[in-house]
Amino acid sequence: MVDPISSSSATSMSAPENQSLHAHKRGDAKHSHSKQVSNQNLLLIALVLTLGFAGVEGAAAYFANSLALISDAGHMVTDAAALGLALLAQIISRRPPSAKHSFGFGRAEALAAFVNSLVMLALVAWIVYEAITRFYEPHQVDGLTVTVVAAIGLVMNIVVAWVLSRDKKSVNTRAALVHVMGDLLGSIAALIAGVVIQLTGWMPIDAILSILVSLLILKSTINILHESYHFLMEGVPLHIDYLAVGKDLRAVPGVLAVHDLHVWEMTPSFPALIGHIEITQMQEWPSIMSRINAMLLDKHGIDHVTLQPEEIGSANKLDPIDSPSTGSSQVHQGDTFYVECINGEGRHRMAYHAWGDPSNPQVLICVHGLTRRGSDFKTLAQAMCQDFYVVCPDVVGRGDSDRLSNPMQYAVPQYVADMTQLVKHLGTAQLNWFGTSMGGLIGMVYAAMPNSPIRKMLINDVGPRIEPEAIARLGSYVGQPFSFSNRADALEKLNAICATFGDHTPEEWEIYNGPMLAQRDGKWVMHYDPDIAVPFASVNPIMAKAGEMAMWHAFKQIHIPILIVRGGDSDLLSAATVAEMCKSNPYARSIEIPNVGHAPAFVKAEQIAVAKEFFS
Repeated sequence: MVDPISSSSATSMSAPENQSLHAHKRGDAKHSHSKQVSNQNLLLIALVLTLGFAGVEGAAAYFANSLALISDAGHMVTDAAALGLALLAQIISRRPPSAKHSFGFGRAEALAAFVNSLVMLALVAWIVYEAITRFYEPHQVDGLTVTVVAAIGLVMNIVVAWVLSRDKKSVNTRAALVHVMGDLLGSIAALIAGVVIQLTGWMPIDAILSILVSLLILKSTINILHESYHFLMEGVPLHIDYLAVGKDLRAVPGVLAVHDLHVWEMTPSFPALIGHIEITQMQEWPSIMSRINAMLLDKHGIDHVTLQPEEIGSANKLDPIDSPSTGSSQVHQGDTFYVECINGEGRHRMAYHAWGDPSNPQVLICVHGLTRRGSDFKTLAQAMCQDFYVVCPDVVGRGDSDRLSNPMQYAVPQYVADMTQLVKHLGTAQLNWFGTSMGGLIGMVYAAMPNSPIRKMLINDVGPRIEPEAIARLGSYVGQPFSFSNRADALEKLNAICATFGDHTPEEWEIYNGPMLAQRDGKWVMHYDPDIAVPFASVNPIMAKAGEMAMWHAFKQIHIPILIVRGGDSDLLSAATVAEMCKSNPYARSIEIPNVGHAPAFVKAEQIAVAKEFFS
């Protein structure tokens, strides 16, 4: 019931499954998410050699009673596990992005390196502890066995280290190499211990060399642990100077200021940057962005860049001419105002409800679905009005707005024209947009227009393609008779129609659906003009396909941050369509709300938190 649509934006039957969920326009950046990962064959060869010799050395260590040999055998077993984990991480990291992992699985390598380092720390601690105990309780060691096995192990470890050293780019492979280098040092220590014991019979050398090797390994292990932890915590890449990046950005011709700057690595060795850039003329942005991309790549090696331009001088609200609160510091709490709009046959008034301080330059416009009204956003507006002036219009034909004499004008072009007039009426040059279903379609078209004032847009459970099941569901009740003598019965029926919105308490349903009911001639009916169904019912397959193509074209023209919210059980917006949206527009990202159909109502605290985080 929080529904789309008009004759200008309809649906096709299906969408193919997409394997890649994130793409970049040509010229945006040279980075590709299908990055080259380390050669799996190197890890496989190292794994086979290490695991094969581990069994041999373990048996020899037992019979020789050598801690140095035991520690080396323990290293071998740990190495085998580390190499297996590294190999698994390599395989996982090659998986393509998905609807739930839009950046892919490249972080699996860093996670494996982190786990390997923790295991290595535990092994070092055990060896040191065991060595110390042997000072108090000396063990008899077979020097000859230790010498022979250590020599063979040394050769094998040199081969494995050489194999792994051919891939120095992967932090995961380097973590595995630390294990092997520790093993190599362990073999050297065991060899020395065996020779000393054979020549002198001095047993403490076995424990002393074990401690020395463990301390040498500890330094490399801590370095890898720090690097992988820093990466997993999305720290600034260690080779990039964050302050220098900001300074160089401010030095680019045309850039006035930089803020909200973040630099991190999406996957190992692939840094990314996002931020806000203040400029004087929006027309200059393409050339400024080109200079920024070239500078970041040449000086800092950053090739995945997402920046939001902000035009200084027009970012604040213009002097409102006919705003209801001109010259007033009154804070609104759902107060209703009107703006006069033009249609093909005359004029009409569109109502809007406002929360917050009208002098606040941060404006959030919330637009509802096909059969809904601006009161849908009451709970959201109350939560957001401390930071934004929240404006929630009743799209023409709904709520307190006028009805049109020609029902065929109930379509997205008329709605966009009305929103343009509303923005002019408010006197704001920049705004944020929250569009549920039909409100999302209106926002897409408006944001694609030249010099659009929209700077951020949340699209709630709608896209350029509408699933046929949703079309059938909408047709079953939009404009259909709805009349009850008792308000409670009417509300119960409406709640049942809106069941897909999620589980809500009776109080929440009253706040959300209560304003949808209007009393006319002693009957409780829906608030909207039943004729809004006329253009909806007139859409044929050819018109639907043309509308879909037009919406895809509009969506691809939007160059502002976009958050696509999908109800996990939505029958209107498919996961495949969300994937295609994220693939076709690099400014878009998505989130899915589980156990909700079409569409999330944003009356729950956790859903409101999503909007707060995005618009902040």
